[in-house]
Amino acid sequence: MSFEYYSKWWAGTREVLEDLVARDAAFVAATDQKLKNRNIASHQVGGLYAKYCMLVQDLGTILDQLAQPQKRIVVRKIMDAATIRLHELNEELRNIDISEYHYIDGALVELKLVPQDVEILDPILYYLRHYTVEELWTKIKNGERIYEPPPPPSPPAEEEQEVKEGEEKVKEGEEKPNKEEAAAEPTPEQPKEVKVEAKKRPKKYVPEVKVLTVEEMEALKKKEKISSIVNLIQVAERGRQARLYFNEKYNENEHKKKLRLGLKPQEVDAENQEKSALQVQKLWRGHCARQLVKRKEKERRFLIGMYEPSWRSKEEFETLERNLHKRRDIRDQRIKEYIEANLNERARVFRVVGPGLMEDIGDEIREWFWQWYTQVKNFDNYPPEEKGGTVLVVRGETMTPKEWIDDVERKRKEKRKNKGRDKEKLKAEKEKQKKLKADQKKKEKEKKKKEMLRKKNKKLKPWDFELEYEPTIARDPFLKAFEEYHEFFDERKDADNPEEKTYMDIIHEEKCYEMQLELRKIVDDMMRLELEQLEEALLKDRAKVKGKKYKKKKKKKKKKPKSKKKKNKDMTANRTTEDLFQELVNNGIIHPYEKHYLTEFKGDFSYNNCEKRNQGFDPPATLGDVRQAVKLNCIAPLSTEAMKKPRSVLLAGPRQSGKHLLANAVFTESQSVLFDLSPEILAGKYPGKKGMKMLIHLINKMSRVLQPSVIFLDGAEKVFYKKVPKAEKQLDPKRIGKKLQKGIIKTIKPEDRVLVFGITGAPWLGKPGKMKKVFERIILMPRPDYGSVLLFWRDLLMPYHGVDRNIDLSCLTKLTVYYPLPVLQEVVKKVLCPARLIQLSYNPLKQSELYEALLKIDPITDKEYKKFLKFYKNTPLVKERARLNKYNEKIREQEAKAKEKQQAKKAR
Repeated sequence: MSFEYYSKWWAGTREVLEDLVARDAAFVAATDQKLKNRNIASHQVGGLYAKYCMLVQDLGTILDQLAQPQKRIVVRKIMDAATIRLHELNEELRNIDISEYHYIDGALVELKLVPQDVEILDPILYYLRHYTVEELWTKIKNGERIYEPPPPPSPPAEEEQEVKEGEEKVKEGEEKPNKEEAAAEPTPEQPKEVKVEAKKRPKKYVPEVKVLTVEEMEALKKKEKISSIVNLIQVAERGRQARLYFNEKYNENEHKKKLRLGLKPQEVDAENQEKSALQVQKLWRGHCARQLVKRKEKERRFLIGMYEPSWRSKEEFETLERNLHKRRDIRDQRIKEYIEANLNERARVFRVVGPGLMEDIGDEIREWFWQWYTQVKNFDNYPPEEKGGTVLVVRGETMTPKEWIDDVERKRKEKRKNKGRDKEKLKAEKEKQKKLKADQKKKEKEKKKKEMLRKKNKKLKPWDFELEYEPTIARDPFLKAFEEYHEFFDERKDADNPEEKTYMDIIHEEKCYEMQLELRKIVDDMMRLELEQLEEALLKDRAKVKGKKYKKKKKKKKKKPKSKKKKNKDMTANRTTEDLFQELVNNGIIHPYEKHYLTEFKGDFSYNNCEKRNQGFDPPATLGDVRQAVKLNCIAPLSTEAMKKPRSVLLAGPRQSGKHLLANAVFTESQSVLFDLSPEILAGKYPGKKGMKMLIHLINKMSRVLQPSVIFLDGAEKVFYKKVPKAEKQLDPKRIGKKLQKGIIKTIKPEDRVLVFGITGAPWLGKPGKMKKVFERIILMPRPDYGSVLLFWRDLLMPYHGVDRNIDLSCLTKLTVYYPLPVLQEVVKKVLCPARLIQLSYNPLKQSELYEALLKIDPITDKEYKKFLKFYKNTPLVKERARLNKYNEKIREQEAKAKEKQQAKKAR
């Protein structure tokens, strides 16, 4: 896609965004009426949520492919604001529905959308890391080392001398026994033993063994697999040709043999021959006509998407991916050029404009001194550096000489008025004012307390619902970003800069502003000294006029403000980032991960849950709902800064439910660095209290340096075991669990893009209280539902060309609803072996073949899944939802009884 395409897309998206922000503001203003119906509130908020989902997807794609670096900065700000707003709406829907899963089908019908349109699958939400840090992470993924410890220092000259003397003594000790041996040589009478030296064998050539990387190993395996497949095809083809050749020779020999024996073929009547030819032609033409009708019907079904081909060309997708990569390379090049241009322009501005600007600032401040001296015969206090220095004077935020004179006169008049009044009355008036201020503060505190109590009471009764919508945090960032965009880019045409290069005039203005602030600080320091000299000279002159001697005032030392919180000492301040990074890699805590995406997690949405929820029921979630919940709770929070987001998430699910696939998708799509704190990884590493303290320090420090980062716990229940099994006592799995909450999770701030992510297949083995405290969000993965299993069966079987396109899979789906999806995949591979694939043309695949293979495997039973439900029902959100469900059930029973009474009255 071209530069022009993305420019038009961005222009259209910007208009939609501005309109949506205006509508959003109108909606927030309208919510002052306080909606009390959950369904209406969910419908209204759901409409905004759907629009923001689509907007975030569009902005993500534009941000990924936009190459102009200055425009990217503004789009990034808009993207952050849109993501913050989406997160707020997600939280609001969570509070309305009291659930992690949202069903907004009513809003989607109004907008003429389907659930897949608002599913955020591949947005570019992440920030680009600093290129040096990204380079380190790339080297680690490629299996390279990024740090080598320095060699030990060489010993001093004295030590070297001692070492040499020691070596000489050792040599002397070796020579003495040699002399004794020479004295004890045999006499001429005794025959000398002649020692025959063995011939030295030539050294064998040992070739160097090249250590292959993971990628090279995979390429080698792929090459071997292709060569074995080619050999198999060649062998089969040669055998087929040989069989045809020998069959033809055999038939020829048999014919010759019959002729030799005098057996001639029977002569066929011409009339019968013609009839048989007509019959063959009739059948052939009928066959061709039927095939033509079938082909046209297939083409029609292909066109409307009712027929699934066994193979689809990926050429267009591959071309698109190549073009995307090309534009990303251009984007990275433009960013590097932008950084270089910034550095060069800064140096040029400081060299050319700096000296003259310092003089101008100094003259401006001296003019300010002169005004005060001529009008007031005194100097104003110099503005403190913390508040901005003389920037306040330029902005007009300090008192002018006239204002100072007026203020002094006003105070004199007040003193004159208060001279005749009693001091007691003045004190009484001051006390009254203090009391009024204190009463106001008390009233404000009482209001806040009442509001808190009201919210608590509201939480205790989930059926007493009121939509109290707070103003969005994203409004100000939106407005600032729009203002910045209009200021810099409204008058610029994209067509004038097709290569998307840097605008140097914007950089020049920014650098001039930065330089002015930096130089003003330097000039302020100089002018403070000058002001001190002027004040001293003024005091000397005044002393002379009065005929007194001038005494210098002692300067008061400024007290440094005491910081309330003690700053934690950096235990590794003397070590480099590369050293710490390499240490964590060597210990296996940081390691590469498999690349997976959320699109690989197969699952469909439920199209009936919205109606059930509107009727007051709480329907079970589907696999498609889990995919969206993982995106919003795990991946989106790692993309933006300064946003309230979940700091820790737990993903619980039965065996083979896709927990590891989703975990790898979270790492891949957020482009995070993985910190693996699983008990198996930490076993025997960083022992003792000091070791644990160092580990937590390294995790906290490096996760911020390398962010976005994910701190991962595989088998999260092991960290909170009720009772540690004997086989795992050596691992000491509970060691990290004691420090997880206070040491790691509480230190994560809203601006940190760090997430603690755990997966568990047996949450009931851990202490539920501690797990709920540590993990702010808990997502339960449901058993495969009918829609997801049907979709998965079709995805598995349709790639096989011989399988009937119209095969009925509904019965098979109903029978295999609670089987894990990987099990179904293994069964298809087992049943459709090469021998069975050959038979598909004359022996079509039956559903019973697939089901018979599954009979030996157990599905996820109710007994097994009830353990997960028991754990999940004790979480705070589900408890609140359960109370609401009970209330709804009582109302339904009352309505049913009322209907029965009415029917009984009518029957009478």
